[in-house]
Amino acid sequence: MKLDCIKAIKRSLTAQISLSIAIISTLLVAGSGLMINNLATRELREGNELILFSNLALLREDLSAPNFDIASDPQRLVKRMDLQLGQLHMALLDENRERIVASDRFEVPLAALPKNAMPVDQIPAGIDHADVRALGKALGPLTEVWKGSDSRSFRILLAKVPVPATASHPARVFLVALAYELTQTRQLVAHELQILVVSLLIGALASALLGVWIAKRIVAGPRRLAAAANRISTRPLQERLSVESTPTELVESTHAFNHMLDRLEGAFKRLSEFSSDLAHDLRTPINNLLGEAQVALSKPRSASEYRAVLESAVEDYERISRLIENMLFLARADDPRAATNRLWVDLQPVLERGRGYFEMLAEERGVELALQMTGAEVAYQQVWADETMLIRAVGNLVSNALRYAPRGSRVVVATSLHHGGGCTIEISNDGPPIAPEHQQRIFDRCFRVDQARAGSSTGSGLGLAIVKSIMDLHDGTASVISGAGRRTVFRLWFPGPVVDPVAVEAE
Repeated sequence: MKLDCIKAIKRSLTAQISLSIAIISTLLVAGSGLMINNLATRELREGNELILFSNLALLREDLSAPNFDIASDPQRLVKRMDLQLGQLHMALLDENRERIVASDRFEVPLAALPKNAMPVDQIPAGIDHADVRALGKALGPLTEVWKGSDSRSFRILLAKVPVPATASHPARVFLVALAYELTQTRQLVAHELQILVVSLLIGALASALLGVWIAKRIVAGPRRLAAAANRISTRPLQERLSVESTPTELVESTHAFNHMLDRLEGAFKRLSEFSSDLAHDLRTPINNLLGEAQVALSKPRSASEYRAVLESAVEDYERISRLIENMLFLARADDPRAATNRLWVDLQPVLERGRGYFEMLAEERGVELALQMTGAEVAYQQVWADETMLIRAVGNLVSNALRYAPRGSRVVVATSLHHGGGCTIEISNDGPPIAPEHQQRIFDRCFRVDQARAGSSTGSGLGLAIVKSIMDLHDGTASVISGAGRRTVFRLWFPGPVVDPVAVEAE
Protein backbone atom coordinates (compact mmCIF):
# COMPACT_ATOMS: atom_id res chain seq x y z
CA MET A 1 0.00 0.00 0.00
CA LYS A 2 2.81 2.38 0.88
CA LEU A 3 4.63 1.60 -2.36
CA ASP A 4 1.47 2.29 -4.37
CA CYS A 5 1.02 5.61 -2.57
CA ILE A 6 4.64 6.61 -3.18
CA LYS A 7 4.36 5.66 -6.87
CA ALA A 8 1.15 7.68 -7.19
CA ILE A 9 2.85 10.74 -5.67
CA LYS A 10 5.87 10.36 -7.95
CA ARG A 11 3.63 10.24 -11.00
CA SER A 12 1.44 13.22 -9.98
CA LEU A 13 2.82 16.72 -10.43
CA THR A 14 -0.10 18.12 -8.40
CA ALA A 15 0.70 15.83 -5.48
CA GLN A 16 4.41 16.61 -5.64
CA ILE A 17 3.92 20.38 -5.80
CA SER A 18 1.26 20.51 -3.06
CA LEU A 19 3.23 18.15 -0.83
CA SER A 20 6.40 20.18 -1.33
CA ILE A 21 4.59 23.42 -0.45
CA ALA A 22 3.01 21.81 2.62
CA ILE A 23 6.33 20.38 3.85
CA ILE A 24 8.24 23.60 3.27
CA SER A 25 5.52 25.70 4.92
CA THR A 26 5.35 23.33 7.88
CA LEU A 27 9.12 23.38 8.31
CA LEU A 28 9.17 27.17 8.09
CA VAL A 29 6.38 27.53 10.65
CA ALA A 30 7.95 24.94 12.95
CA GLY A 31 11.39 26.49 12.64
CA SER A 32 10.06 29.99 13.23
CA GLY A 33 7.98 28.81 16.18
CA LEU A 34 10.88 26.97 17.80
CA MET A 35 13.14 29.96 17.30
CA ILE A 36 10.55 32.29 18.83
CA ASN A 37 10.01 29.82 21.69
CA ASN A 38 13.76 29.66 22.38
CA LEU A 39 14.02 33.44 22.30
CA ALA A 40 11.01 33.76 24.63
CA THR A 41 12.43 31.16 27.02
CA ARG A 42 15.76 33.00 27.10
CA GLU A 43 14.05 36.32 27.69
CA LEU A 44 11.97 34.84 30.50
CA ARG A 45 15.05 33.32 32.11
CA GLU A 46 16.90 36.61 31.86
CA GLY A 47 13.84 38.39 33.25
CA ASN A 48 13.73 36.03 36.23
CA GLU A 49 17.44 36.49 36.85
CA LEU A 50 17.03 40.25 36.56
CA ILE A 51 14.36 40.13 39.29
CA LEU A 52 16.71 38.05 41.46
CA PHE A 53 19.65 40.42 40.96
CA SER A 54 17.53 43.51 41.52
CA ASN A 55 16.20 42.23 44.85
CA LEU A 56 19.68 41.05 45.78
CA ALA A 57 20.97 44.61 45.27
CA LEU A 58 18.29 45.91 47.63
CA LEU A 59 19.16 43.26 50.23
CA ARG A 60 22.81 44.20 49.96
CA GLU A 61 21.94 47.78 50.86
CA ASP A 62 19.82 46.65 53.82
CA LEU A 63 22.48 44.28 55.15
CA SER A 64 25.18 46.93 54.83
CA ALA A 65 23.17 49.53 56.77
CA PRO A 66 25.01 50.75 59.93
CA ASN A 67 21.99 50.17 62.15
CA PHE A 68 21.30 46.62 60.91
CA ASP A 69 20.32 44.38 63.83
CA ILE A 70 21.01 40.71 63.31
CA ALA A 71 18.50 39.78 65.99
CA SER A 72 15.40 41.45 64.51
CA ASP A 73 16.13 42.87 61.05
CA PRO A 74 16.47 39.55 59.08
CA GLN A 75 12.91 38.57 59.93
CA ARG A 76 11.71 41.99 58.85
CA LEU A 77 13.53 41.61 55.52
CA VAL A 78 11.93 38.23 54.90
CA LYS A 79 8.42 39.56 55.56
CA ARG A 80 9.02 42.55 53.33
CA MET A 81 10.21 40.23 50.52
CA ASP A 82 7.04 38.14 50.79
CA LEU A 83 4.91 41.26 50.69
CA GLN A 84 6.72 42.76 47.67
CA LEU A 85 6.67 39.69 45.41
CA GLY A 86 4.80 36.58 46.42
CA GLN A 87 6.75 34.36 43.99
CA LEU A 88 10.16 35.30 45.40
CA HIS A 89 11.31 33.55 48.58
CA MET A 90 14.47 34.22 50.58
CA ALA A 91 16.79 32.56 53.08
CA LEU A 92 19.63 34.25 54.98
CA LEU A 93 22.57 32.02 55.88
CA ASP A 94 25.85 32.50 57.72
CA GLU A 95 29.26 31.61 56.31
CA ASN A 96 28.78 27.99 57.36
CA ARG A 97 25.49 27.76 55.47
CA GLU A 98 23.52 27.63 58.68
CA ARG A 99 20.08 29.13 58.37
CA ILE A 100 19.62 32.44 60.11
CA VAL A 101 16.13 33.15 58.84
CA ALA A 102 13.97 32.04 55.91
CA SER A 103 10.57 32.88 54.50
CA ASP A 104 7.72 30.48 55.22
CA ARG A 105 7.50 29.36 51.58
CA PHE A 106 11.23 28.83 51.05
CA GLU A 107 11.10 25.07 50.33
CA VAL A 108 14.52 24.57 48.75
CA PRO A 109 16.72 22.27 50.87
CA LEU A 110 20.00 23.83 51.85
CA ALA A 111 21.81 20.88 50.31
CA ALA A 112 20.25 21.75 46.93
CA LEU A 113 21.72 25.27 46.93
CA PRO A 114 24.56 25.99 44.43
CA LYS A 115 27.98 24.98 45.68
CA ASN A 116 29.56 28.31 44.76
CA ALA A 117 28.09 31.62 45.87
CA MET A 118 28.39 34.54 43.49
CA PRO A 119 30.17 37.58 44.95
CA VAL A 120 27.65 40.38 45.21
CA ASP A 121 30.23 43.00 44.32
CA GLN A 122 30.19 41.71 40.70
CA ILE A 123 26.61 42.84 40.27
CA PRO A 124 26.63 46.35 38.71
CA ALA A 125 24.37 49.11 39.92
CA GLY A 126 21.24 49.62 37.82
CA ILE A 127 21.45 46.14 36.30
CA ASP A 128 19.54 45.41 33.07
CA HIS A 129 19.20 42.57 30.54
CA ALA A 130 22.50 43.42 28.86
CA ASP A 131 24.30 43.19 32.20
CA VAL A 132 22.68 39.81 32.88
CA ARG A 133 23.94 38.50 29.52
CA ALA A 134 27.43 39.90 30.20
CA LEU A 135 27.54 38.24 33.63
CA GLY A 136 26.41 34.95 32.10
CA LYS A 137 29.24 35.08 29.52
CA ALA A 138 31.82 36.01 32.17
CA LEU A 139 30.75 33.70 35.05
CA GLY A 140 28.85 30.94 33.29
CA PRO A 141 25.43 29.84 34.59
CA LEU A 142 24.26 32.42 37.16
CA THR A 143 21.36 30.45 38.56
CA GLU A 144 20.14 26.89 38.92
CA VAL A 145 16.70 25.32 38.68
CA TRP A 146 15.41 23.07 41.44
CA LYS A 147 12.27 20.98 41.07
CA GLY A 148 10.30 19.95 44.14
CA SER A 149 8.31 16.81 44.82
CA ASP A 150 5.06 18.61 43.97
CA SER A 151 6.41 19.41 40.45
CA ARG A 152 6.94 23.06 41.33
CA SER A 153 10.21 24.53 40.09
CA PHE A 154 12.36 27.34 41.48
CA ARG A 155 15.19 29.36 39.99
CA ILE A 156 17.84 29.67 42.73
CA LEU A 157 20.47 32.36 43.20
CA LEU A 158 23.11 32.09 45.94
CA ALA A 159 25.19 35.22 46.59
CA LYS A 160 27.86 36.16 49.09
CA VAL A 161 27.19 39.55 50.74
CA PRO A 162 30.06 40.99 52.87
CA VAL A 163 29.02 43.45 55.59
CA PRO A 164 31.72 45.87 56.73
CA ALA A 165 32.51 46.30 60.45
CA THR A 166 30.79 49.01 62.43
CA ALA A 167 31.04 50.30 65.96
CA SER A 168 28.42 47.83 67.11
CA HIS A 169 29.52 44.65 65.29
CA PRO A 170 32.56 43.27 63.46
CA ALA A 171 32.79 42.58 59.73
CA ARG A 172 30.61 39.70 58.64
CA VAL A 173 29.68 37.68 55.52
CA PHE A 174 26.13 36.60 54.80
CA LEU A 175 24.89 34.11 52.19
CA VAL A 176 21.64 35.15 50.58
CA ALA A 177 19.58 32.44 48.82
CA LEU A 178 16.79 33.69 46.60
CA ALA A 179 14.29 31.25 45.04
CA TYR A 180 11.96 32.47 42.31
CA GLU A 181 8.97 30.22 41.66
CA LEU A 182 8.69 29.29 37.96
CA THR A 183 5.08 28.08 37.90
CA GLN A 184 3.82 31.08 35.98
CA THR A 185 6.83 31.02 33.66
CA ARG A 186 6.34 27.31 32.98
CA GLN A 187 2.66 27.88 32.24
CA LEU A 188 3.54 30.67 29.85
CA VAL A 189 6.05 28.46 28.00
CA ALA A 190 3.58 25.58 27.87
CA HIS A 191 0.91 27.94 26.56
CA GLU A 192 3.33 29.12 23.87
CA LEU A 193 4.06 25.52 22.88
CA GLN A 194 0.34 24.81 22.63
CA ILE A 195 -0.10 27.84 20.43
CA LEU A 196 2.87 26.66 18.33
CA VAL A 197 1.41 23.17 17.87
CA VAL A 198 -2.03 24.52 16.96
CA SER A 199 -0.48 27.05 14.57
CA LEU A 200 1.63 24.29 13.06
CA LEU A 201 -1.39 22.06 12.43
CA ILE A 202 -3.46 24.90 11.01
CA GLY A 203 -0.52 26.08 8.90
CA ALA A 204 0.11 22.56 7.57
CA LEU A 205 -3.55 22.13 6.63
CA ALA A 206 -3.80 25.59 5.07
CA SER A 207 -0.53 25.17 3.16
CA ALA A 208 -1.66 21.74 1.90
CA LEU A 209 -4.94 23.17 0.61
CA LEU A 210 -3.15 26.20 -0.83
CA GLY A 211 -0.54 23.90 -2.36
CA VAL A 212 -3.24 21.86 -4.10
CA TRP A 213 -4.81 25.05 -5.47
CA ILE A 214 -1.44 26.40 -6.63
CA ALA A 215 -0.44 23.04 -8.12
CA LYS A 216 -3.67 22.84 -10.09
CA ARG A 217 -3.08 26.34 -11.42
CA ILE A 218 0.49 25.41 -12.38
CA VAL A 219 -0.43 22.19 -14.18
CA ALA A 220 -3.40 23.84 -15.92
CA GLY A 221 -1.08 24.84 -18.79
CA PRO A 222 0.21 21.31 -19.44
CA ARG A 223 -3.34 19.99 -19.14
CA ARG A 224 -4.52 22.42 -21.80
CA LEU A 225 -1.66 21.26 -23.99
CA ALA A 226 -2.65 17.63 -23.38
CA ALA A 227 -6.29 18.39 -24.20
CA ALA A 228 -5.27 20.11 -27.43
CA ALA A 229 -2.96 17.22 -28.30
CA ASN A 230 -5.80 14.74 -27.71
CA ARG A 231 -7.96 16.64 -30.20
CA ILE A 232 -5.34 16.22 -32.90
CA SER A 233 -5.83 13.19 -35.16
CA THR A 234 -5.01 12.24 -38.71
CA ARG A 235 -7.93 14.29 -40.03
CA PRO A 236 -7.54 17.66 -38.24
CA LEU A 237 -3.78 17.37 -38.32
CA GLN A 238 -3.51 21.06 -39.18
CA GLU A 239 -4.47 22.08 -35.60
CA ARG A 240 -1.62 23.62 -33.60
CA LEU A 241 -1.12 24.40 -29.92
CA SER A 242 -1.64 28.04 -28.96
CA VAL A 243 1.56 29.79 -27.85
CA GLU A 244 -0.23 32.87 -26.47
CA SER A 245 -1.97 30.95 -23.66
CA THR A 246 1.03 28.75 -22.88
CA PRO A 247 3.13 29.38 -19.73
CA THR A 248 6.55 30.87 -20.45
CA GLU A 249 8.34 27.73 -19.28
CA LEU A 250 6.38 25.61 -21.81
CA VAL A 251 6.70 27.92 -24.83
CA GLU A 252 9.77 26.10 -26.13
CA SER A 253 8.06 22.73 -25.70
CA THR A 254 4.97 24.07 -27.48
CA HIS A 255 7.06 25.27 -30.43
CA ALA A 256 8.80 21.89 -30.57
CA PHE A 257 5.44 20.10 -30.49
CA ASN A 258 4.06 22.31 -33.28
CA HIS A 259 7.18 21.72 -35.37
CA MET A 260 6.71 18.00 -34.84
CA LEU A 261 3.11 18.34 -36.04
CA ASP A 262 4.36 20.21 -39.11
CA ARG A 263 6.71 17.35 -39.89
CA LEU A 264 4.00 14.77 -39.25
CA GLU A 265 1.54 16.61 -41.46
CA GLY A 266 4.11 16.82 -44.25
CA ALA A 267 5.05 13.17 -43.83
CA PHE A 268 1.40 12.11 -43.74
CA LYS A 269 0.68 14.13 -46.85
CA ARG A 270 3.66 12.64 -48.67
CA LEU A 271 2.67 9.16 -47.51
CA SER A 272 -0.88 9.64 -48.78
CA GLU A 273 0.39 10.88 -52.13
CA PHE A 274 2.92 8.06 -52.28
CA SER A 275 0.24 5.46 -51.53
CA SER A 276 -2.04 6.93 -54.19
CA ASP A 277 0.72 7.07 -56.81
CA LEU A 278 1.91 3.60 -55.89
CA ALA A 279 -1.58 2.19 -56.27
CA HIS A 280 -1.86 3.91 -59.65
CA ASP A 281 1.51 2.54 -60.80
CA LEU A 282 0.57 -0.98 -59.75
CA ARG A 283 -2.93 -0.79 -61.19
CA THR A 284 -1.79 -0.21 -64.79
CA PRO A 285 0.43 -3.30 -65.24
CA ILE A 286 -1.92 -5.49 -63.18
CA ASN A 287 -4.90 -4.41 -65.30
CA ASN A 288 -2.85 -5.17 -68.42
CA LEU A 289 -1.95 -8.62 -67.12
CA LEU A 290 -5.52 -9.30 -66.03
CA GLY A 291 -7.00 -8.15 -69.36
CA GLU A 292 -4.55 -10.19 -71.43
CA ALA A 293 -5.14 -13.27 -69.28
CA GLN A 294 -8.91 -12.90 -69.53
CA VAL A 295 -8.74 -12.52 -73.31
CA ALA A 296 -6.43 -15.51 -73.60
CA LEU A 297 -8.77 -17.66 -71.48
CA SER A 298 -11.94 -16.54 -73.23
CA LYS A 299 -11.52 -19.35 -75.80
CA PRO A 300 -9.04 -22.11 -76.61
CA ARG A 301 -5.75 -20.81 -77.97
CA SER A 302 -2.79 -22.29 -79.72
CA ALA A 303 0.61 -22.65 -78.08
CA SER A 304 2.00 -19.75 -80.11
CA GLU A 305 -0.84 -17.49 -78.96
CA TYR A 306 -0.27 -18.40 -75.30
CA ARG A 307 3.44 -17.78 -75.80
CA ALA A 308 2.68 -14.32 -77.24
CA VAL A 309 0.53 -13.49 -74.16
CA LEU A 310 3.33 -14.57 -71.79
CA GLU A 311 5.94 -12.58 -73.72
CA SER A 312 3.70 -9.52 -73.57
CA ALA A 313 3.30 -9.98 -69.80
CA VAL A 314 7.07 -10.10 -69.16
CA GLU A 315 7.42 -6.33 -69.55
CA ASP A 316 4.71 -5.72 -66.95
CA TYR A 317 6.24 -8.27 -64.61
CA GLU A 318 9.62 -6.55 -64.92
CA ARG A 319 8.05 -3.18 -64.15
CA ILE A 320 6.30 -4.57 -61.04
CA SER A 321 9.55 -6.24 -59.97
CA ARG A 322 11.49 -2.97 -60.31
CA LEU A 323 8.79 -1.11 -58.42
CA ILE A 324 8.83 -3.62 -55.55
CA GLU A 325 12.62 -3.58 -55.45
CA ASN A 326 12.66 0.22 -55.25
CA MET A 327 10.02 0.20 -52.53
CA LEU A 328 12.04 -2.28 -50.48
CA PHE A 329 15.16 -0.18 -50.87
CA LEU A 330 13.37 2.98 -49.70
CA ALA A 331 11.89 1.11 -46.74
CA ARG A 332 15.34 -0.10 -45.70
CA ALA A 333 16.80 3.38 -46.21
CA ASP A 334 14.15 4.89 -43.92
CA ASP A 335 15.24 2.59 -41.11
CA PRO A 336 17.53 4.65 -38.80
CA ARG A 337 19.52 1.47 -38.17
CA ALA A 338 20.39 1.17 -41.86
CA ALA A 339 24.14 1.20 -42.33
CA THR A 340 26.44 1.82 -45.25
CA ASN A 341 29.72 0.09 -45.94
CA ARG A 342 31.70 3.21 -46.81
CA LEU A 343 35.19 2.79 -48.23
CA TRP A 344 37.51 4.73 -50.48
CA VAL A 345 36.16 3.96 -53.98
CA ASP A 346 38.17 4.70 -57.13
CA LEU A 347 35.97 6.97 -59.25
CA GLN A 348 37.40 6.36 -62.75
CA PRO A 349 36.74 2.58 -63.04
CA VAL A 350 33.28 2.92 -61.48
CA LEU A 351 32.23 5.72 -63.83
CA GLU A 352 33.78 4.02 -66.86
CA ARG A 353 31.76 0.88 -66.15
CA GLY A 354 28.65 2.99 -65.82
CA ARG A 355 29.30 4.71 -69.14
CA GLY A 356 29.77 1.35 -70.81
CA TYR A 357 26.47 0.13 -69.34
CA PHE A 358 24.49 3.15 -70.65
CA GLU A 359 26.42 3.57 -73.91
CA MET A 360 24.00 1.45 -75.98
CA LEU A 361 20.99 3.37 -74.60
CA ALA A 362 22.73 6.68 -75.36
CA GLU A 363 23.43 5.63 -78.96
CA GLU A 364 19.83 4.52 -79.36
CA ARG A 365 18.63 7.96 -78.27
CA GLY A 366 21.31 9.79 -80.31
CA VAL A 367 22.90 11.31 -77.21
CA GLU A 368 26.60 11.51 -76.41
CA LEU A 369 27.58 10.33 -72.92
CA ALA A 370 30.76 12.13 -71.74
CA LEU A 371 32.90 11.83 -68.62
CA GLN A 372 34.82 14.83 -67.18
CA MET A 373 37.11 14.35 -64.17
CA THR A 374 38.90 17.51 -63.12
CA GLY A 375 42.29 17.22 -61.46
CA ALA A 376 45.86 16.41 -62.37
CA GLU A 377 45.77 12.74 -61.36
CA VAL A 378 42.43 11.46 -62.60
CA ALA A 379 43.34 7.83 -62.06
CA TYR A 380 43.74 8.40 -58.31
CA GLN A 381 40.48 10.23 -57.63
CA GLN A 382 38.49 8.56 -54.84
CA VAL A 383 35.19 9.07 -53.04
CA TRP A 384 34.27 7.97 -49.50
CA ALA A 385 31.09 5.96 -50.22
CA ASP A 386 29.33 2.63 -50.38
CA GLU A 387 30.24 1.43 -53.88
CA THR A 388 26.94 -0.34 -54.58
CA MET A 389 24.86 2.66 -53.52
CA LEU A 390 27.18 5.05 -55.40
CA ILE A 391 26.67 3.09 -58.63
CA ARG A 392 22.91 3.05 -58.11
CA ALA A 393 22.64 6.80 -57.40
CA VAL A 394 24.76 7.77 -60.40
CA GLY A 395 22.97 5.20 -62.59
CA ASN A 396 19.53 6.59 -61.69
CA LEU A 397 20.63 10.13 -62.54
CA VAL A 398 22.29 9.10 -65.83
CA SER A 399 19.21 7.09 -66.85
CA ASN A 400 17.00 10.08 -66.00
CA ALA A 401 19.28 12.48 -67.94
CA LEU A 402 19.29 10.24 -71.04
CA ARG A 403 15.51 10.00 -70.92
CA TYR A 404 15.01 13.78 -71.15
CA ALA A 405 18.08 14.76 -73.21
CA PRO A 406 17.20 15.87 -76.76
CA ARG A 407 18.72 13.97 -79.69
CA GLY A 408 22.14 15.26 -80.71
CA SER A 409 22.94 16.69 -77.23
CA ARG A 410 25.42 15.59 -74.56
CA VAL A 411 24.96 14.11 -71.10
CA VAL A 412 28.03 14.92 -69.00
CA VAL A 413 29.14 13.20 -65.80
CA ALA A 414 31.61 15.53 -64.05
CA THR A 415 33.55 15.04 -60.80
CA SER A 416 35.58 17.33 -58.57
CA LEU A 417 37.37 16.71 -55.29
CA HIS A 418 37.36 18.98 -52.24
CA HIS A 419 39.65 19.52 -49.29
CA GLY A 420 38.99 17.01 -46.50
CA GLY A 421 38.06 14.11 -48.80
CA GLY A 422 34.72 15.43 -50.07
CA CYS A 423 33.63 14.82 -53.63
CA THR A 424 31.02 16.34 -55.95
CA ILE A 425 29.48 14.39 -58.85
CA GLU A 426 27.36 16.33 -61.35
CA ILE A 427 25.16 14.84 -64.11
CA SER A 428 23.94 17.45 -66.59
CA ASN A 429 21.94 17.49 -69.83
CA ASP A 430 20.23 19.94 -72.18
CA GLY A 431 16.74 18.71 -71.35
CA PRO A 432 13.73 20.93 -70.67
CA PRO A 433 14.17 23.23 -67.63
CA ILE A 434 12.56 22.29 -64.34
CA ALA A 435 10.31 24.97 -62.83
CA PRO A 436 11.44 26.35 -59.44
CA GLU A 437 8.29 25.09 -57.69
CA HIS A 438 9.03 21.58 -58.99
CA GLN A 439 12.67 21.69 -57.89
CA GLN A 440 11.55 21.66 -54.25
CA ARG A 441 9.67 18.38 -54.70
CA ILE A 442 11.57 16.61 -57.45
CA PHE A 443 13.23 14.23 -54.96
CA ASP A 444 9.88 13.27 -53.35
CA ARG A 445 8.58 9.78 -53.88
CA CYS A 446 6.34 9.24 -56.93
CA PHE A 447 6.64 12.90 -57.94
CA ARG A 448 6.79 13.56 -61.68
CA VAL A 449 7.28 16.94 -63.31
CA ASP A 450 5.24 15.81 -66.32
CA GLN A 451 2.00 14.61 -64.75
CA ALA A 452 0.80 13.48 -68.16
CA ARG A 453 3.42 10.72 -68.00
CA ALA A 454 2.44 9.60 -64.51
CA GLY A 455 0.75 6.50 -65.82
CA SER A 456 3.36 5.57 -68.38
CA SER A 457 5.58 2.59 -68.16
CA THR A 458 8.79 4.58 -68.38
CA GLY A 459 9.25 4.90 -64.66
CA SER A 460 7.68 4.70 -61.20
CA GLY A 461 8.77 8.13 -59.95
CA LEU A 462 11.03 6.55 -57.32
CA GLY A 463 14.42 6.99 -59.01
CA LEU A 464 15.21 10.45 -57.62
CA ALA A 465 13.72 9.52 -54.23
CA ILE A 466 16.18 6.63 -54.09
CA VAL A 467 19.03 9.02 -54.95
CA LYS A 468 17.95 11.31 -52.09
CA SER A 469 17.80 8.37 -49.65
CA ILE A 470 21.26 7.20 -50.68
CA MET A 471 22.71 10.65 -50.11
CA ASP A 472 21.01 10.88 -46.70
CA LEU A 473 22.62 7.57 -45.74
CA HIS A 474 25.98 9.08 -46.73
CA ASP A 475 25.27 12.33 -44.78
CA GLY A 476 25.54 14.11 -48.11
CA THR A 477 23.18 16.16 -50.26
CA ALA A 478 21.35 15.83 -53.56
CA SER A 479 20.30 19.01 -55.38
CA VAL A 480 19.22 20.23 -58.79
CA ILE A 481 20.06 23.40 -60.73
CA SER A 482 17.85 24.20 -63.68
CA GLY A 483 16.51 27.18 -65.54
CA ALA A 484 15.73 28.63 -68.93
CA GLY A 485 18.82 28.97 -71.16
CA ARG A 486 21.05 26.73 -69.06
CA ARG A 487 21.78 23.04 -68.64
CA THR A 488 19.95 21.05 -65.99
CA VAL A 489 22.46 19.81 -63.42
CA PHE A 490 21.88 17.19 -60.72
CA ARG A 491 24.60 17.50 -58.08
CA LEU A 492 25.64 14.87 -55.53
CA TRP A 493 27.96 15.85 -52.68
CA PHE A 494 29.70 13.09 -50.72
CA PRO A 495 31.47 14.26 -47.55
CA GLY A 496 34.80 12.82 -46.55
CA PRO A 497 35.31 10.52 -43.57
CA VAL A 498 34.74 11.97 -40.11
CA VAL A 499 38.10 12.53 -38.44
CA ASP A 500 38.35 11.67 -34.74
CA PRO A 501 40.29 14.54 -33.04
CA VAL A 502 41.49 12.19 -30.30
CA ALA A 503 42.92 9.76 -32.85
CA VAL A 504 44.60 12.62 -34.73
CA GLU A 505 46.24 13.87 -31.55
CA ALA A 506 47.37 10.34 -30.72
CA GLU A 507 49.06 10.06 -34.08
